[in-house]
Amino acid sequence: MASPVGQSLPVADSLERITGRVDYVLNVELPGMAAGRILRSPVPHARVVAVDASAARRLPGVLAVATGPELVRHGAIEPRYGRFFRDQTVLAVDRVRFAGEPVAAVAAVDEEVADEACRSIEVEYDPLPAVFDAEQALRPDAPLLHDPRPELRAAFGDMLATDSLPSNLCSFFRQRRGDVERGFDASDHVFEDTFSSPAVQHVALEPHVTVARLEGGRLTIWSSTQMPHAIRAQLAELFRLPLAQVRVITLTLGGGFGSKGSLRLEPIATLLAGMAGRPVKITLGRDEEFVTVTKHAATVRLRTGVTRDGLLLAREATALFNTGAYADVGPMVARNAGSAVTGPYRIPNVKVDSMAVWTNLVPAGAFRGFGVSQGAWAYESQADMIAERIGMDPVEFRRRNLLRSGDSYATGEVLHDLHYEELLGRVVAAIGWPPRDQPARQRPAGNGLRPAGADGSKRRGKAVTALIKATITPSTSTAAAKLNEDGSLNVLTSSVEMGQGARTALAQLAAEALDLPFERVLVSEPDTDVTPYDQQTSSSRTTFSMGNAVVRAVRDVRGQLLELAAEAMETAVEDLEPREGRVEVRGAPNQSMSYGDVVRSAQRGNLLGHGSFVTEGGLDPLTGQGVGSVHWHNGAFACEVEVDVQTGRVEVQKIACAVFAGRVVNPRLCELQIEGSNFFGLGQALFEEMVYDDGQIVNPNLADYMIPSFKDVPREIGISLLEHRGAGDIHGVGETSLPPVAPAVANAVYNAVGVRITDLPITPEKVLRGLEARHLVVAQASADIAPA
Repeated sequence: MASPVGQSLPVADSLERITGRVDYVLNVELPGMAAGRILRSPVPHARVVAVDASAARRLPGVLAVATGPELVRHGAIEPRYGRFFRDQTVLAVDRVRFAGEPVAAVAAVDEEVADEACRSIEVEYDPLPAVFDAEQALRPDAPLLHDPRPELRAAFGDMLATDSLPSNLCSFFRQRRGDVERGFDASDHVFEDTFSSPAVQHVALEPHVTVARLEGGRLTIWSSTQMPHAIRAQLAELFRLPLAQVRVITLTLGGGFGSKGSLRLEPIATLLAGMAGRPVKITLGRDEEFVTVTKHAATVRLRTGVTRDGLLLAREATALFNTGAYADVGPMVARNAGSAVTGPYRIPNVKVDSMAVWTNLVPAGAFRGFGVSQGAWAYESQADMIAERIGMDPVEFRRRNLLRSGDSYATGEVLHDLHYEELLGRVVAAIGWPPRDQPARQRPAGNGLRPAGADGSKRRGKAVTALIKATITPSTSTAAAKLNEDGSLNVLTSSVEMGQGARTALAQLAAEALDLPFERVLVSEPDTDVTPYDQQTSSSRTTFSMGNAVVRAVRDVRGQLLELAAEAMETAVEDLEPREGRVEVRGAPNQSMSYGDVVRSAQRGNLLGHGSFVTEGGLDPLTGQGVGSVHWHNGAFACEVEVDVQTGRVEVQKIACAVFAGRVVNPRLCELQIEGSNFFGLGQALFEEMVYDDGQIVNPNLADYMIPSFKDVPREIGISLLEHRGAGDIHGVGETSLPPVAPAVANAVYNAVGVRITDLPITPEKVLRGLEARHLVVAQASADIAPA
């Protein structure tokens, strides 16, 4: 039997998907279930003077109304919670800190009654000065969002650095390696540039949804979360319950992209369920998604020193991440970005300051790429800018500086499994670099590759980028395996299926480890009462971390199976081998027993195996030294764009992406993950941004907030998986090919028309303004050299 690993097997729930029978939390219905609704603040910063919910409580069909001040008076729950800082309350108590913050919540017999009840609640606000820009928030005269300073959880004291005095600086991360000033002194050129990227929305097809049931002191939650065990722990702490009394069930997610990690609706739904005495379901509308969690807006300033022949000697980086009103995972996003802002390059002298800053905007949290996108936007844009300034081909500039296996990174760790030469070579060949009508050396800006279109109004440009990304380290995954008396295998994990094919890949690994047909393996959905601990389904870690835990659990079963078979067949364990669902005597395949026969003969009912996989590492938050990742994901990306100089519209015509995947479990699923990352990146490059006006989101819907359509998908898509030739680690591929997309598109636009954009997204308006400014500059230069 051929190993299922390495084959493009169909996803395990393919039949359910094509027939529309996949279970989602959206579909959960319980007897007597009430509808929950949230009343949100209309202002970005204000004192909550009074909340009058008396009219809401009198409405027929209203079962419960909760307000922040009443929660404080009742004292039944912990007053504050948060992943890293205890800076958030379930409902606003004394202040609201962003427009959209929950102020009150209602449970009613149906959604219409709940909506009417919310409208009838009267809240008196006393407006306060607000701050929306991260840089302005750090000024001494900026209004403070949190005073006194929120408590940093003790467990993260050695991972995060923070001020002791009240300020809007939530946390900071420093990286120091070599002597950056000496590096600048030794450089022939020093370039300084600033790059910004806006807040964007995750836009998962499935919104946030939670069902809570609280009976007899036992809490059961059905939640669309990527972190069931973390949610369980936070709810237990918040509601002062033993962990054994909290159960979190997670069904298939309709997308997450990082948005479904921290506590979102679970505390409010739990609160209402307890008050109403019946289950409560809360489902967010699309407009509410926009005021629940976002990607961090960021500003990154790079000062980079380079020799005249293109060797990088020094980099100083300052990065500000706007984490919004509450910390969420902002401190870790800023840390992750800071540890990788040097990019996939050898830079001996490094100084990085990366900060998460509180402002009066929607809280920002985890987002696919986890801070690396904001950093790569800066360092890969600047790479092309530096290459042009020193008169070097941008691909050659990268090749001279790329990290190789055995090199030390800016974190101080020695890196392994780096394959940039081959990855870069693949995308360079696929995109056709250098262009045929250009020399290898960087050409004068804005000549364009060739005119296109009937009127010659379109110009084409190309670009190549590279990326390095960590996976969360340290981390922990545990799994259990149950071999049944018919020889089928259940694999129990808390990894969440959210479209990436996790259950399929884990089943393939389990089937290979026990030499079973893939169809005989079933991987569970998370249920914290039953499935073992997993840290999180994010950071492109599931197939690697949980995959290793699953294989260890199955090997535990395998060992028990062989011992029982040896006893039944009166032979030595070392003389047996499992093969295609049977245990055979080596060299005598006619002497064998099926797995089911072994289990039944031992009268065991089933065999249970357990496996754990723990990675070790961590970075000093004040020096950035240590082990930043158990392994570093590496990839390269290239694209060709077409720019209409009359309208400013940019169309991506062709993309090529190469990613190192280690050992590939399911090639087609890997390719789909990479394609999805590419399209995700195109949206952020060309369209996506949350627009605020005095703290109010003005485009909280999919009519005004633009995401890519199928018409925006490039005509040519080339995906290349670089795989280990033998056994080796599995490298996650769910995010590697997203961060390099935006800088590649920007560099290609510059390659086409000479317009350099440093603030995302790359809109037609910005291109046209750049073309106009470039025309004026050229015209002025011509006038300056014209004869008198």
